[in-house]
Amino acid sequence: MKSCSAFFVLLWLTSANAQPAAPANTPIVAKSTYHPDNSHSETVVDKTTNELIESTYNAGGALVAKKHYLLNERGLPTQGHIYDGRGNLVARSQVYFDSYGRAQEMRSFNLSGQCYQQVVYEYGSDGKAKPPKVINVDPRLAPSMKPGVIDFTNTAAPGQMMPQQAPQPPPEQPKPKSFWKRMFGPKEKK
Repeated sequence: MKSCSAFFVLLWLTSANAQPAAPANTPIVAKSTYHPDNSHSETVVDKTTNELIESTYNAGGALVAKKHYLLNERGLPTQGHIYDGRGNLVARSQVYFDSYGRAQEMRSFNLSGQCYQQVVYEYGSDGKAKPPKVINVDPRLAPSMKPGVIDFTNTAAPGQMMPQQAPQPPPEQPKPKSFWKRMFGPKEKK
């Protein structure tokens, strides 16, 4: 999963700062990146289908991971699937944008729907991107987050206090029968 987080950071940095090497009317752009551990990645961006596919190979040339992302109109990834070297789906990712159309957060989910990684993007007052913050979470140890329901029907007008509701008494327990009623009263069916 550490290589996955490195990929997200690398993907974000390259998409934020990269200039296209090919003319703007070229529908497919491909790029190879060689890493210090002798592995390499091949990235193909298809502008006609707005897809990005990155294949990562180890030093021996075997496919280790494949990532397939859908791109928005600005060429930024919006959602994607991550596969292992055998083509098995291992994770999904979703990107959330702010009101300016900039990436705000990328979340990666395992196949159970649990978020195991968040990449938070922040921007300075000048609008330039700050280094992203990567938060790795072990979903087995973290409490599950579930959506909650908020009741907006009991809202007060500005400046007014909310009326306090009286606490509800606990439900009354039935009175136990007296000794004589238990002995001589009607029999209860079970």
